[in-house]
Amino acid sequence: MRHKLVLWFLLLLAGFLIGFILPYSRLQRVQHELAASTKQLGSCQSSQQLAQLRDTATMMYLEVVQKNYGKAGEYSREVFDRTQQIASSTEDPALRNLLRDTLATRDQITADLAKGDAAALSEIQLVLSKLEQTAKH
Repeated sequence: MRHKLVLWFLLLLAGFLIGFILPYSRLQRVQHELAASTKQLGSCQSSQQLAQLRDTATMMYLEVVQKNYGKAGEYSREVFDRTQQIASSTEDPALRNLLRDTLATRDQITADLAKGDAAALSEIQLVLSKLEQTAKH
């Protein structure tokens, strides 16, 4: 009788452990997959933000080529505001440095656009090349 009680107790304990270990291991695997998916989603969102930034900078460039300095100024404000936002939220130091270099040209480009100076074109080309570097980064 005592052997049967011990045997039932061991079977109950083994059943409990199996019932606990299998869902626990499945949970760990799912949590790992979720973390990987979250990281991939963050990377995709960052790439999308950079693509939008590059598109807006391209529009700024096109407006300067067409000598629409007022519209280019609006795009310039949007470009530099987004650049500041992305630079402050990114965790990648290389990307942050590239974006901060881009922000260093803000005052000069803004002043040139306000004056209607075509010199802004070469400065904007530098901004576009830096943003293209971020896309390759």
